[in-house]
Amino acid sequence: MNRYLRLGLLVAGLLLAVAGQAAPAETYTDALGMTFRLIPAGSFQMGCDTARQRCDATERPAHRVTFAAPFYLSATEVTQRQWAEVMGDNPAHFQHPDNPVEQVSWEDAQTFLRALNQRAAPRGGYRLPSEAEWEYAARAGTQGDFWFGDDEQELGRHMWYLDSAHEHPHPVAQKPANPWGLYDVQGNVLEWVSDCYHADYVGAPSDGSAWTHDCQNLEDGTALRLLRGGAWYLYPNAARSAFRFRYAPSVRHYGFGLRLARSIETPRPTP
Repeated sequence: MNRYLRLGLLVAGLLLAVAGQAAPAETYTDALGMTFRLIPAGSFQMGCDTARQRCDATERPAHRVTFAAPFYLSATEVTQRQWAEVMGDNPAHFQHPDNPVEQVSWEDAQTFLRALNQRAAPRGGYRLPSEAEWEYAARAGTQGDFWFGDDEQELGRHMWYLDSAHEHPHPVAQKPANPWGLYDVQGNVLEWVSDCYHADYVGAPSDGSAWTHDCQNLEDGTALRLLRGGAWYLYPNAARSAFRFRYAPSVRHYGFGLRLARSIETPRPTP
């Protein structure tokens, strides 16, 4: 197990033990067959390190983000089978039940989440990850361009992108998982996150929460939204852990999908 994951899980377990609560499971699967991985509490440097990498202006300045509590993130992108189970339809262009669902806008993702949370009542709690949660989990304790390193010879073995995907997305979990058990965080389809878009990280939250105010807007006042992780039709640069895409929330595309998060409430010790 990755040492950052071990440390984060140890801290979470100690906090819960003090509060008289059982530590959350490292993995659980819900009634839809969605498997979630526990992402540990901890901190990381978000964004691009200009001292060792070529960075876009939108990825700067690199800054420290700290997560006080662990959270869950789905091990795979939402599949077409899972989407259809909740919504009763399949909007994907490249249809296969185990492919990630695509042709999904940010607004469609919100509709899916509302339907899923109603179905999952009383637990609920499904949401898009924040941009910081996504990058923290995708990096899984690493700081290179990709979680598997910077060697271009490794790209095809680890992700579906322009040169490896043969012009279509693929069933989830066919490439190796990152150290925290997440598949396809780089490549296959882009993944919507909950934040709106800002041109850089000046003023970004340091606690891992979604940044949803002072957004960069379209002419009609609609806030631009963010996607992460690269896709089957894109060059590998777009799949770097720090790379950011922005689009109008109504845009659907055969490379746009989603991955789900769930919060874990860590009780405070009783005084």
